Amino acid sequence: MDSGTPETASAATPSSKRGIGLFGLIALVVSSSIGSGIFALSTDISAAAAPGPALIAWFISGIGFMALATSFGRLSLVRPDLNGIVAYAKEGFGPFAGFVSGWGYWLSIWIGNVAFGVMLTTAIGYFFPPFSGGLTIGSVAFISVLNWVIVAVVNHGVEEASILNAIVMTCKLVPIFIFIATMLLVFDFGVFTADFWGNLANNLGGASAPGSVGTQIVNCFMVMMWVFVGMEGASVLGHRARNKGDVSRATTLGCMALVIIYIAASILPYGYLSREELMTIGSPSMPYIFQHVVGPWGGAFISAGLIISIFGAWLSYTILASEAMHEMARMELLPRTFAKLNTYSAPTSCLIATGAMIQLLSIVMLLSEEAYQFAYSLCTAAIVIAWGLAAAYMVRYAWPRRHEGMMGSLVLGAFATAFLVIAITLSGLHQLMLCCIAFVPGILFYIRARHEYGEATVLSGREKVLAAVITVAAIAAIAMLAAGVITI
Repeated sequence: MDSGTPETASAATPSSKRGIGLFGLIALVVSSSIGSGIFALSTDISAAAAPGPALIAWFISGIGFMALATSFGRLSLVRPDLNGIVAYAKEGFGPFAGFVSGWGYWLSIWIGNVAFGVMLTTAIGYFFPPFSGGLTIGSVAFISVLNWVIVAVVNHGVEEASILNAIVMTCKLVPIFIFIATMLLVFDFGVFTADFWGNLANNLGGASAPGSVGTQIVNCFMVMMWVFVGMEGASVLGHRARNKGDVSRATTLGCMALVIIYIAASILPYGYLSREELMTIGSPSMPYIFQHVVGPWGGAFISAGLIISIFGAWLSYTILASEAMHEMARMELLPRTFAKLNTYSAPTSCLIATGAMIQLLSIVMLLSEEAYQFAYSLCTAAIVIAWGLAAAYMVRYAWPRRHEGMMGSLVLGAFATAFLVIAITLSGLHQLMLCCIAFVPGILFYIRARHEYGEATVLSGREKVLAAVITVAAIAAIAMLAAGVITI
């Protein structure tokens, strides 16, 4: 199925395709991020925090992700020769750092697809009761079939798939906007402020007690980071853009739209139902909240939107995962087989590898009591590695140019890096350790690639230390799993 050498295939791509326009890139940012997470935000955020701390957490996260998006955008302008976040890590910190970034990004994307699959079966369960009882063998079979269908679609052309993705984005945003508009109409300020900081729930104690304001803020970070996974989509596909300048505009505009949509979708329901009611209304919460307001048709309407939304995000993620592997191979960080393109300019080997890993993890998820939360937590932990290295490269690039008009970029990059490191350390350290398990076989692929491309130095001294740290963390995670300290 593959044809041509990596060099000739990649060189032919820009001239043989129209390229992705500004709207297509914005659609990729928005559709890649708005998958299943927004439909469960009310339940997930209310379980973590009262409205006051949730607003503070959104303020911090919003600034952090706007700083990250702006950093991506500016890097695409000042370094148009580099394609995406993997290239930034490699350029700034060496080939092994580029591999760590790319492998972490690839992991996050296909793990995210497993989370989508779990939520998709839950949404279908609204109409088809056998799927409503959690992840079952039947639902895993359904996820498996859909997984390989989407792999086949993307294998027939990335740009064509991006056009389909833009159409899906338009369809799925309609129910979300109707939900937000309805929440504005029924918003009650008295309900919203009844237990604004969670003090009443803390005084009553029990399972619904959210803890201190600081604890509530930290508990929000993982789910808030999860719903932004995919916002780097325009940067990853920057080499396929019709106009390189559109990458910066699409990333910034897309992220700004996401911040507004997420805050509205997660905070406004606090003005209609109490936090305790939101926690127990069911997941994904948006269909049940809307049903509570307008009647049974509302739940069916939002659930249909959720199904379309997940399909669009799954399609986007499959594109991004295959592109990430392909770019790593082109940068000589993975073996040559992953650098080949088929006659549709799609990386078939990368798509098969991605589909196989989705298949494997979806089966493993049968062992998890909270499969959706576990999958999206792993996905978030993995992508923070790639995001953090890209933001750190912004700092490294801007520092020697800080007196040449790049002080703003330096500050943005530093804030984004600090936000990501602190947020994942406080809210997802165990998940980060679990991701290290999946890095170990990846390191073997990297070593094979370095030999394959005839590199004299496979790992430098500092790179050996980093590889050892990853391996030790993986061993520790396995031991903690065996001891029950970490559970899935």
